Amino acid sequence: MTDSEKSRRKALRGDEVRRTPASAKVAKSGASYLVAHACFDCHKSFKVAPRNEPIVCPNCGGELHQMGRSFKAPPAKDAEQWAKVQALYNAGFRFSSYRSHSCAPLPDKLSQVEAFILQHPDHPMRVAAPNNSFNPMPLRGTG
Repeated sequence: MTDSEKSRRKALRGDEVRRTPASAKVAKSGASYLVAHACFDCHKSFKVAPRNEPIVCPNCGGELHQMGRSFKAPPAKDAEQWAKVQALYNAGFRFSSYRSHSCAPLPDKLSQVEAFILQHPDHPMRVAAPNNSFNPMPLRGTG
């Protein structure tokens, strides 16, 4: 390889390093994060960008309810836990991180929800107005 060939190759490599980077891709509109939404009809959870209009469940066609960024869906077959989540949602609770707040943790069981709601009217995760028009599905064998 001649010196001129080496110089030519070196110049080409230098051009690659000095190239201007492509412009960063920027989202055109909407939120750049996803929020957990739950369908109380089919007991499924989906991460969806926040919206102001109602969102339809892609699984069953029911309405998806915005639960918050820290929502962890219970197993689909665990009807009691889904009833608990639905009762908390109806009372205005949303699931966001509350590590920075010194407050009571959310109840573990459906049987504890009613007392918890009465004892903690100003809980930091109670961010929405109660929704009394939304009736949860009764548990099998209870009605």
